[in-house]
Amino acid sequence: MKPHLLPMALSLLAMSAAVPLLAAQEHPRIGGISHMAVKVSAIEKSVPFYRDFLGFAEQFRLNNLKDGSLLLVCFKVSDEQSIEVFTGLLPGEQRLHQLAYRVDDAEAMRAYLAKNGFQVPQSVGRGQIKNLGFTVRDPSGYTIEFVQYTPDGWTRRDQGKFLPDTRISEHITHGGVVVTNLAAALHFYGDILGFTESWRGGASSSVLSWINMRAPAGGDYVEFMLDPKTTPHFCLLVPDMEKAKARLESSSYRSKYDKPLEVRVGKNRKRQLNLYDPDGTRVELMEPNTVDGVPAPSSAAPLPVP
Repeated sequence: MKPHLLPMALSLLAMSAAVPLLAAQEHPRIGGISHMAVKVSAIEKSVPFYRDFLGFAEQFRLNNLKDGSLLLVCFKVSDEQSIEVFTGLLPGEQRLHQLAYRVDDAEAMRAYLAKNGFQVPQSVGRGQIKNLGFTVRDPSGYTIEFVQYTPDGWTRRDQGKFLPDTRISEHITHGGVVVTNLAAALHFYGDILGFTESWRGGASSSVLSWINMRAPAGGDYVEFMLDPKTTPHFCLLVPDMEKAKARLESSSYRSKYDKPLEVRVGKNRKRQLNLYDPDGTRVELMEPNTVDGVPAPSSAAPLPVP
């Protein structure tokens, strides 16, 4: 290299080395799933499903601030995750009410999304349980919440509590959403939020059915379901499906649950069992590993034709 070009080369090298750091700083850190929220039409019919059948403990109830009526019942999955069951489901309304993710700094995330042209609240809110957060709509219309756990919030207050051995699972691994505009969904979750694709699957070899997008920190993901006839769901991880099924069969709620408990192997070659709450929200139980320990390859099937 000619001597007079050396300073320019070093400068370009320094700039290129700084780009990944700047890019990493541009995305506020998103951890795993904070909670999944569903809406139900009759709360006292749904509470036994999540409490007695799935075995989760009720952590708290919140009332509407305007009229004092019941707003939601929260069931604790782990010290980091929960399931929120909201009242007030109307006919034809979306049952999967919210997908919530943990963030280190809710205000930084709000400002970042605003800077990138997304509609956000004027400020971060402090909820009844004293955590910080706000919601946005993703391109498919789902409510996405970003939650910052605070030292004095109920999440940290209740560490180690409401965690009975009856829990069918200790981890929510993903939420599944129906995506009709894949380019917009990939832009929001991938380009803006920093999720990365981890797997593709097809119900057949002729058409692609699912794309999994993993959160930047942790193994939780959102599942893009490309078939408009499918319904949203959330997934609970269970280490042993046969033991999980046996626990469900022995539950006092089993006589009230009129659907069969069928263990199947999915296209990802993991054992799965689908459950449905009284309003039909699908709760998928899934083992963490494939049946033979060999990862299922991603599908090369083409995208559905619009």
